[in-house]
Amino acid sequence: MGYVSLTVVTVVLCVLQLLLVSAIGHHPVGEGPKRHFEAKAEHFLVIGCDGFGGMFLENATSFLPHFAKFFANGATTTRMRDRNPSVSAPNWAAITTSMSIEESGVNSNSWTPADDNPGNDITGGGMPPISGAGKVPQAYWAAAKIQNPELKTAISISWDWINYLCDNNTCDDLFRGKEDDLAVAKAMAGFIHDHQPNVMFVHFDSIDDAGHSSYWGSEKYYNATKNVDGYIGLMLDALDAAGIADKTLVIVTADHGGWQSHHGDFSQSNVYIPGLFMGPGVRPKYKISSPTSNLDFAPTGLTAIGLKPGEFMQGRVLQEIFQYPSE
Repeated sequence: MGYVSLTVVTVVLCVLQLLLVSAIGHHPVGEGPKRHFEAKAEHFLVIGCDGFGGMFLENATSFLPHFAKFFANGATTTRMRDRNPSVSAPNWAAITTSMSIEESGVNSNSWTPADDNPGNDITGGGMPPISGAGKVPQAYWAAAKIQNPELKTAISISWDWINYLCDNNTCDDLFRGKEDDLAVAKAMAGFIHDHQPNVMFVHFDSIDDAGHSSYWGSEKYYNATKNVDGYIGLMLDALDAAGIADKTLVIVTADHGGWQSHHGDFSQSNVYIPGLFMGPGVRPKYKISSPTSNLDFAPTGLTAIGLKPGEFMQGRVLQEIFQYPSE
């Protein structure tokens, strides 16, 4: 009889727990109760600063005025995490596709689209992306085009590897700058002026180059950050001149940090990257304290312009960075 009573009590407690979870919702760590912000942006732009580790940004905003604007007017963290190993291709893939290395199949800088279709080679042929063998991992501009083919996309890149992710005519405007950051900035400014793209990505490479040719945190390194700060200013000015600054979510991040003259180690100086957000509906002077990673940029940007995260995206929408209608 006692056994039956204990069983009944256990069942009742389990039912009560299920009812409680149903009432308040179940949420990933750091996400808090689900609230749906009102999508206010019509455009979003991700600015990638290769090699600008979050720890190297923390004490540099006094001489980086355009980076400083994000801290004054937006939601920020310098302790977002990249994917391990802290090298470029797997992390730019993570930023643009919201897939981890295991999911995108991009495991090194030597990856090419041929690696996404290993066929019957089960020991050394790589891994197909979860978006399908024989297809490049689906970037956020491709996910946007699937939902609304009328949206305009623009990509301007300094590191040419990123061109691998522009497939099937998903990039309406594409500039391949061959490591000329100024040309990359001017090209994107031109795209903004001419077409006011809805979905944008720009990549600058010179900070990483300075780290490798001197060391992370050197005078040469920080001079490179000053140059990139100026290029970000060109982007912001172009948005303003085109009349879409108040309709654009701008995100600034990096693929990795570094130490001495290399990167790829599993350490704070390598893994921590900035996550800077500024635009309509973003909380001003908001310090992001919840756990987050570079998988979260793409779903957040797409949601901000009223779209859904891509079918294969693994990151979460950073709802906490946005103000809500009742606030």
